[in-house]
Amino acid sequence: MHRNPLVDYLRTYGPLAASDSIYDEHVLKAAVENGVEAIEVGSALLDSLVENFASPSPRSVILTGTAGDGKTWHCRKVFTSLGGSTAAWNASQGLAELDLPGGKRMVVVKDLSQFHEDPRQDEIFEGLVKSILEHETSTCYLVAANDGQLLRFWRRHLDKGDDVHKIDRGIRTMLDKGEVEHPGLNLSLHNLSAQEYDKLFDDLVTAVVEHPRWEACQGCVLYEEGTCPIRRNRALLLGRDQASMRGRLGDLIRIAAANDTHLPMRHILVLIVNVLLGVSSRSTTLLNCKSAHLLAADGMTQLSNPYDNVLGLNLKSNENRDYLAFTVFENAGIGLETNNEIDTLLLDGEPADIHAKYVASDPVHGACLFEPARVSYRRGDYEDFTVFQRALEAQRRRLFFVLPAVSKRDDEIDPWRLTVFRHGGDYIDFWKAQCRGGQAEHIKSRLVIGLNRSYSGTMCDDSNVLWLTGPAANTQSRIGRILDYEIPVGQRVNGPVRFDLVPDDRTGRPKMSVGIRERFNDPFQEVASHKLSPLLFEYLMRVERGSLPGSFSRQCFEELRQFRLRVMAKLQQANLVQREDLMNMRVVRLGEDGKLRADTLDIVMAE
Repeated sequence: MHRNPLVDYLRTYGPLAASDSIYDEHVLKAAVENGVEAIEVGSALLDSLVENFASPSPRSVILTGTAGDGKTWHCRKVFTSLGGSTAAWNASQGLAELDLPGGKRMVVVKDLSQFHEDPRQDEIFEGLVKSILEHETSTCYLVAANDGQLLRFWRRHLDKGDDVHKIDRGIRTMLDKGEVEHPGLNLSLHNLSAQEYDKLFDDLVTAVVEHPRWEACQGCVLYEEGTCPIRRNRALLLGRDQASMRGRLGDLIRIAAANDTHLPMRHILVLIVNVLLGVSSRSTTLLNCKSAHLLAADGMTQLSNPYDNVLGLNLKSNENRDYLAFTVFENAGIGLETNNEIDTLLLDGEPADIHAKYVASDPVHGACLFEPARVSYRRGDYEDFTVFQRALEAQRRRLFFVLPAVSKRDDEIDPWRLTVFRHGGDYIDFWKAQCRGGQAEHIKSRLVIGLNRSYSGTMCDDSNVLWLTGPAANTQSRIGRILDYEIPVGQRVNGPVRFDLVPDDRTGRPKMSVGIRERFNDPFQEVASHKLSPLLFEYLMRVERGSLPGSFSRQCFEELRQFRLRVMAKLQQANLVQREDLMNMRVVRLGEDGKLRADTLDIVMAE
């Protein structure tokens, strides 16, 4: 039987109980044992790290983030790029040293947590302090540490003087603000959790599906016949357009990151390998070449279902929930969410042209797989409805990855209607457009309407002005009708205050921003902002459409309330509002034209 060693190597990254994919050195060992090249991706950060340590005056570097985001990989690549051997790296016990081209010595700490109870921790601590404060410049450090480990390391040594307090404060500031450098410290800190995971995902998919050893499939019977489930799943990941599994997974990873759920390199590889090799109802959850042949011989290649594998549904007893790679997509509700139009497409085959193109066209996982369940459901002879329900959910999951993006707002056969982020496509478009131009301006208007409806509690249609309103007499009411401030929206504003939706300078993600200026010709200076997360975006877009999403409305409304309070505090500091000016208090009302207006209250002062 034909065997491709690349498949055996890829299995080491997968969700197997005995998998050592969490350790960089074990994956390298597996590559050597299988005689294949290890999975590698390019990294702009790697290039800058190598440049730093090759310079005459290198800075010490700390790589931080979450487990599995590539810290050890970056350390190893820096070490080998500067002349260190892979053998020396593997032989080192937690610490690797190397003489640098500029005459300095580099000490690599592979994992700071490894030295928690190790007497060498004191040596590392003293060397780091001297290097960071430039008390001794012949040695520099490259340290890998998770966020919590890093903070605990410095906190443990706070009793050792002001120098340690200075370093601790600087590192905390860099972590909080996302800064790479801090004044007075000869240190660069890179948080790998802040990298663009959708781009990392695309790079890793390329490294896996375009690996040169796929050529070893030539000569295999399944390859020649076109019946190999592994090759079929690989073909799905080769597609690069927006309406592809690769494109949709990248969008979901981007949305998850913007909601502060980051999918590190290790977990992305688990996902990719499971899409390729995952199989259900077999003794093992991942295919190899032998089991792929057996599956094809039994005519059961549909058991390797990439659309189910995305959620880890090939794993046993809810084991998928042990992997962040799968819970990210499970939390998106793929297959559980739907609407009448999409279920009509699946159950009735209407519209016929769309059904033929996107459902009936798949000979393995499409209509042919669903037809027995659909017919039994129509006849009403299902004894166990859950069997039909699972089959329907599987078809919805598949549609999310194959339906094209819609161009019309009212088109309900929209793949994003199959997730909890029903406006996820709009969010991605708004982000990619940097909140400017064309369709982005229409989305911005809808968001402002959603904001005004949330603040005022009315079904208003105002999109040119943000009406900040609050409850009377500082009550705890969620809806406010007392006007705090009217803020014009957009870039071309004549007054002293402006509201806009803009990309964040550091992350590029959309945010709400309020700016003020003293004189007409002065540029606006931002005084308050709040990130426009996909969750908040979804809330505002649903409110604009006339619905109140109760499942997350409380959280989102509290975010908006806190934003309003921060804005008003800044406007007070700038003497633009007088909070206790009762004589000029105005109440907001909804006019017959659907626009808000402010009426002055008749207040009589007691004598």
